[in-house]
Amino acid sequence: MKQYILTSLLAVSLISSAAFAQETKTDEAAPKAEAESAAMAPESTEATSSTETAAPAENTSVTEIKPKKKVSSISSYAVGLSTLQWNEPLILKQAGQTYNDVANYSGLSISFQKEVVYYRWGWNFGGFFGTGRANGGGNVSAITYQKDKQAFTILGISPRAFWRLSGRVNVGVTGMAYMRSVDWPSDTPGLTVDTTRNFTLTALADLNLRLTDTIDFYQGIGPLDKGATFWKIGLAYRFY
Repeated sequence: MKQYILTSLLAVSLISSAAFAQETKTDEAAPKAEAESAAMAPESTEATSSTETAAPAENTSVTEIKPKKKVSSISSYAVGLSTLQWNEPLILKQAGQTYNDVANYSGLSISFQKEVVYYRWGWNFGGFFGTGRANGGGNVSAITYQKDKQAFTILGISPRAFWRLSGRVNVGVTGMAYMRSVDWPSDTPGLTVDTTRNFTLTALADLNLRLTDTIDFYQGIGPLDKGATFWKIGLAYRFY
């Protein structure tokens, strides 16, 4: 009986010692876990903070918008084909006498120009070359002189300034500075035939219509010497 009691007391002591040792290990492990959690917390906070700080910089670069440049003018070029008509005095001289007659010129010209258009006005500058036929004489009864279909050439420049009435209509003034070459033969002895001058300056009042995005219609009229007039009508192909 005594042995049984001693054995039971020994077993209880051993179980109590084992439980106490296990409880002690558990209590020592808890502070270590809390310490490790505390050590990890700042790193997580710093990572979150750095992520939140970087976000605004990313949004700023995405929403940045550069201002667009304003277009103040539009430039274009044009090749044109025009008819030219004008009258000039024709001077006949014979036996010391001078007679004034008239010569009529009619021809075609090819032009090339550059144009700059602003909101309400614009300008262009170009050159032209042309050729045609001229008829002269037959209007002076004292001298019999008349020549038809005399070949001539013309070479000049034509600056222009204009005001835009609408997107397709503008009116302006075209300067004309040109040289004209023609030969008036004389079959009558002692008769000389001449014109007023070979170089001419004038200005045309004009109208330009934009028929399509690339085709222009142009017409202009202006004065010459001694009541004569210069008339120009044509089409131009415009490209940008």
